[in-house]
Amino acid sequence: MKIQSLFLISVICFFCTGAFAEQATGLCKDGTETSGASKRGACRGHKGVKEWYADKAAPAATPAMAAASAAAESAAPAATGPATGMCKDGTETTGASKRGACRGHKGVKEWYADKAAPAVTPTAAAPAATGPATGMCKDGTETSGASKRGACRGHKGVKEWYADKAAPAVTPTTAAPAAAESAAPAATGPATGMCKDGTETVGASKRGACRGHKGVKEWYADKVAPAASPAPAAAVPATTATPAPVAKPSPTPVAKTTVPAPAAGSGQVWVNLHSRSKVYHCEGSKFYGKTKEGEYMSESDAQAKGFRASRNKVCN
Repeated sequence: MKIQSLFLISVICFFCTGAFAEQATGLCKDGTETSGASKRGACRGHKGVKEWYADKAAPAATPAMAAASAAAESAAPAATGPATGMCKDGTETTGASKRGACRGHKGVKEWYADKAAPAVTPTAAAPAATGPATGMCKDGTETSGASKRGACRGHKGVKEWYADKAAPAVTPTTAAPAAAESAAPAATGPATGMCKDGTETVGASKRGACRGHKGVKEWYADKVAPAASPAPAAAVPATTATPAPVAKPSPTPVAKTTVPAPAAGSGQVWVNLHSRSKVYHCEGSKFYGKTKEGEYMSESDAQAKGFRASRNKVCN
C-alpha cells in the first residue's frame, strides 16, 4: 500500500514538473497561469485571460504588423549614394528628385538639396551674357539684350535700363524737330520772315510761308513796306442832315413833404408806407419818422390796417 502511494506521488510530481517546465505566458482570471503561445484561447475554461506577460516583454508581431514592416523594409530607398533627404518615418533617401523620393515612407520630411544648392528653375535662369550689360532686372540679374522689351522676361521685368541714361532711343516726338529742319524752306533769296520754330522763310507770300513750322512769327515785309490797302470805295452820296433831337426836359424833383412829428409821449407810431413788409416803428427807435414815406398814427390803427411792429416788438 505504501509502495503504491509513493508511486502515485512520483507520477504526479513528474507530470507537475513537466507542466511547469515551460515558461508561463499569461495569468487567467481564476488565478491559474498558462503557457500557451497564443493569447487567444490560452485561458479557455479559466474565465479568460487576465494578464498576458508577452504584452509587457515583447509583444508578438501580428500578421498585419509583420506585413507592413516587411513592405516598409522592401520599399526602403536603395542607398546608392549620399543621402539627399529624410522621410517622415525616419529613413533616408538618395533619390535625385524630391518628388516620389519617400513614396511608402509617409512623404518627405527634409530635403537636404534645398539647403545646399537649390535646383535652378527655368524662371531663375539668368539671361545669357553675350556682351556688355545693358540693363538690370528686378531680381538683381543683368541682361545684355539689345532691346529693352522682353530683355528681363522671367526675371520680374526691367528695373533699370542703362541705355536710357547713355543715349535714349529717338522717339517719333523727338524726331519731329529733325523732320522740321529737313522740311525747312529752301533759301533761294533774302529772308522774308521768321517762323515760330526759329527758321526763316523766303516765301513771297505770308500765307503758307511757314507751313510745318508752327506758323509765322514775324513778317519782315510788314515793317519795310506794308501792303497797300485796296482803293477806297466810290464816294457815298451825301446824306441829308437829320434834325437834332430835341432835349427832353428833365423832371423836376418833387420836394419831400415833411410830416410834422407828434408831441413826445403821444404814443403814436411811424408807419413805413414805402416798405412792402408793412412794418411800423416805435417812438425813439432808429427809423422813427425817418423813412422815405410814412405816416404817424396810433398803434392800434396801424395794426388794424395790417401793419406790424418792427422786429415784432410792440410799442405800448
